[in-house]
Amino acid sequence: MAVHSPIDKTEALLGLKERLGDVIVLEEAVREEFKTDFGRVVHQVPGAVARCTSTEQVAEVVRFCREHGIVVVARGQGHTQTGQSTTDGGIVIDTAAMCKIHEIDAEGLFAQCDGGLVWRDLVAATVPLGLVPPVLTNNLGVSLAGTVSVAGLGVASYRYGTQADNAIELEVVTGTGEVVVCSREQNADLYNAVRCGFGQFGIITRVKMRLRRCKQKVRMYHLLYDELDTFMDDADFVMRPENHDRFHTLESRCAACPIFTKSIGEGLTLGEGQQLYAYWMYPMFLTVEYDEGENPDDAAVLDGLKHYRHLRTEEYTQLGFCNRLVPIFDLWHRSGNWEMHHPWVETTLTWDMARELIPTVLESFPPQALGPGGHILLWPARSDNSDVPLFMYPEGATNLMGFGILPAVPTQFLDQALSQLEMFHELTVAYGGKRYLSGWISFKTPEDWENHFGAEKWALIKDAKRRFDPDGLLNPGFFQFE
Repeated sequence: MAVHSPIDKTEALLGLKERLGDVIVLEEAVREEFKTDFGRVVHQVPGAVARCTSTEQVAEVVRFCREHGIVVVARGQGHTQTGQSTTDGGIVIDTAAMCKIHEIDAEGLFAQCDGGLVWRDLVAATVPLGLVPPVLTNNLGVSLAGTVSVAGLGVASYRYGTQADNAIELEVVTGTGEVVVCSREQNADLYNAVRCGFGQFGIITRVKMRLRRCKQKVRMYHLLYDELDTFMDDADFVMRPENHDRFHTLESRCAACPIFTKSIGEGLTLGEGQQLYAYWMYPMFLTVEYDEGENPDDAAVLDGLKHYRHLRTEEYTQLGFCNRLVPIFDLWHRSGNWEMHHPWVETTLTWDMARELIPTVLESFPPQALGPGGHILLWPARSDNSDVPLFMYPEGATNLMGFGILPAVPTQFLDQALSQLEMFHELTVAYGGKRYLSGWISFKTPEDWENHFGAEKWALIKDAKRRFDPDGLLNPGFFQFE
């Protein structure tokens, strides 16, 4: 246990700045920039920002903070939604400057990178070499360490698992300030704690990420389904291992076709008891990769699928496909979506749960509640391609369905939205679903966390916290310990 110095926090932070100079930023205007995250629900101003450029600097900051009892939170691009990447009065370690690619090994199929590197920069370096990370999230403007810390899901996860599964080796600064290299073969207990560990056990400073060989062109088929059961039958077909050479990625969502108003209760005087409703459809986007001179047989690729409409076929370069959602994010910025609140709620269901729950939720969901650019996400997945212990999903089924409500909420409707999203959370848990922890998480007690992880894993988590962060300095307040 560390022995805390008797000097107060302000004096301690001044002393740290004297030691590390411009790495430590105390100006209020800068600290204000780090007071919230992408969720924009939790606001708390840090006492200092540490703009570290090396693992050694991160370790020195952690050791100093341990000595003086100061909370430490690591922050990549701040895409969390429950305030995980900020702190009230503590130090935010801004890893954005730790963004070097140290090595790309085309034979060994891996890249060695700083944890603060954003995925877009990694992809820009690997795709010209005919290489790409197996799993990419839709937003490439987030950091490698950040997504490995939450799992990291993408349109190829049904084949390759999470981004955390594809992190071969990690360099970590623990809560004691020790620098440890870990993998499946070396210091596996730490490796299994920090993957999907939300910064509770250590700060990831370097990532050795698996790559795969890729072709330079991508063809995407836009398919539309008017029935959930048919959509899920085709998703099951696409995900089967025998079809992995036929399709490369699978992307989907729920699409609202607003119709008119419907009655939601008694007393229809002056329009009371009326609510806008939608007819929901299910787009599916499938891709194949190919090289110049090749021409995929579209009929053969789509043979056996039972879509309602084949809407269009799009052609991309591999790099263009990886960045296909950039125009949507630009639109979010222009429309004001990006500055709104984002209490996203995502859950993982078994196939049977999804067939029952999704229509129930959509039947009563008013499409305008999503706000500008908000959407309802589906991500079909499999349970047999991930070995990340802390990535939780319902047990006992191979096929899984991710189901998420991802709104953009104006401030005046935030309280109402949080109340409704809490009801959605409780419903999914009642169905046996497991929350994907990157979004808005309302767990309030240790019992909530134990229910999520299960008693056995929760005991391992508490043990890992005692071992790797014995003073509880790293990212306190998210996981609720006794």
